[in-house]
Amino acid sequence: MNRRTRLAALAAVLTLAAACTPAAEQPTVPQYTVGGDETQAPSLAPDEILPARTAAGIPACPRTASGAKAVAGGLPALELDCLGGDSTVNLAGLQRGTPWVVNLWAQWCQPCNDEAPLVAQAAKDYRGKINFLGIDYDDPFPHKAIAFADKYQLGFAQVVDPEQTTRVPARVRAVPQTYFVDAGGRIVHIEVKPLKSSEQFDALVAEHLGVQK
Repeated sequence: MNRRTRLAALAAVLTLAAACTPAAEQPTVPQYTVGGDETQAPSLAPDEILPARTAAGIPACPRTASGAKAVAGGLPALELDCLGGDSTVNLAGLQRGTPWVVNLWAQWCQPCNDEAPLVAQAAKDYRGKINFLGIDYDDPFPHKAIAFADKYQLGFAQVVDPEQTTRVPARVRAVPQTYFVDAGGRIVHIEVKPLKSSEQFDALVAEHLGVQK
């Protein structure tokens, strides 16, 4: 292995080290952490999840056609439950004509906690120009996901993928991971590192989606 190859391999390792490895590759799910406070979110009965989602300001998920097929280079034709369990979303059927930002996160992931306020603000800044969707990934605790979304004011729709069904078809490497999808439904960029600033996010949106605030 030459020096250039070794450096490239090291850079790839360091990039993934800044993110959270999915729990399937960990011996246990880390303790629930929000903003550095190791606390347990109040447990909720199944019939309490949907009201809690509403109280947290998380809207209902967008309607999609269950039979929608993936476009070339687009999100996979996978149906995921909406957080709260009241509907399902076919990722390939998300509305065309407006770009999407799809943010993959997990409440047990500290980089996701660090990134969440930035994503929440971006959803407000680009309202009407870009649609946002969150995917709560590899997480069996919807009450903790709702507590996370409430704390960081993620005021956009959230679906859940507790079984990591998106891992292979959506090329998930770690969380957080953010997909930039153009108005035609094609994934034009996947950011595999945690977002660090609004300026970074704005630059990615301008470059890959052609959208300005």
